[in-house]
Amino acid sequence: MKRPLRAVLVAAAVLATLVFANAALAANTASVAVSHTPMVLAGSQSTTIHVTIPQATDPMAAINIFVPSGYGAKVDQAAGTNIGSVEATALSRDTGLTLPLSGTVTTDNPTAHTTDPCSPGTNAAVWILNLSVAGQTLAVPLYVNPTSGAATALGAYNLKICLPPPDVPIGTPGRAFQGAQVLDAKFTVNGILTTPTAAGVPRWETLFTPYNPGKGTPNLVGTFETRAFVPLPIVLGLQAKYNKKTRVYTLTGKLTEGGQPVSGTSVAIARGATAAGVKKVASATTGATGSFKNTGKLKPRKTTFFQATASAAERDYTATGCQSPLPATVAPAGCVSATLSPWTAKSATVRIKS
Repeated sequence: MKRPLRAVLVAAAVLATLVFANAALAANTASVAVSHTPMVLAGSQSTTIHVTIPQATDPMAAINIFVPSGYGAKVDQAAGTNIGSVEATALSRDTGLTLPLSGTVTTDNPTAHTTDPCSPGTNAAVWILNLSVAGQTLAVPLYVNPTSGAATALGAYNLKICLPPPDVPIGTPGRAFQGAQVLDAKFTVNGILTTPTAAGVPRWETLFTPYNPGKGTPNLVGTFETRAFVPLPIVLGLQAKYNKKTRVYTLTGKLTEGGQPVSGTSVAIARGATAAGVKKVASATTGATGSFKNTGKLKPRKTTFFQATASAAERDYTATGCQSPLPATVAPAGCVSATLSPWTAKSATVRIKS
């Protein structure tokens, strides 16, 4: 186990009895959502992690995101490799303005970060989030390591980031640029993570450790847990039948996520004279089994192509997803949120000769 994580766990165990006496802990919350493109097994070209932190929550000192067991990770890219992109918003306490930040995610040489206070020692990989704002670029390291010891129960890999305090007096060494407090961050890495081979709903654990307000020191007993559930794979099937006597076609299909049916979801039905030229002409709604149906008529002696599309936004899953939270020795302030992944799915194109 890396020393910074061990420090969080040990200190949390010592001070866990104080948690319920500190009313401020209940106010702190955040959420994490994870998605892949595409949402398939044993693959995916990209992975997006979306972190949201309400403005009323105490600023974060450290965020530890754990990649579930079953995932593969490629962490041997040469330094300077562009592996993705990042977008973020932050509140400038100095100006009262919300700052938009964006840039690339690049790899760095881990040997240049062995003395970094956030994750000292030799890290498996170090990714740099290059956040540009107001003509300046802030290079924020993210440390990637396989887990060991007790931390393996949380996942196979740990992605860790530390943020500077924004609420200490101006001029304090290490203070955040313009007193910037991160509110939202979405970063995507390409060709890094390989999804599991078995259908299911992997759980990504994240531990947030806030600062003690105005002090610039980590509030270890305020460490809380969030969860991101990632249903894999997303499958949208489509079949077509045609009755030449009545000239009626019937489309049927089924939508599942993580092997389970998805009900109450709108499915867009597209048709066209070519597979590349289909356009939406109708919609259907999935039933309790995830199935849907659409019918219509076709002109004779024509070839028509059909495709189905469906999507889901990030969904709150806290009531179910935060059941059986991590022990207070790991997350003294409890599990505060859980999400289900956003996704977009397309069926294969089917063809009817009328």
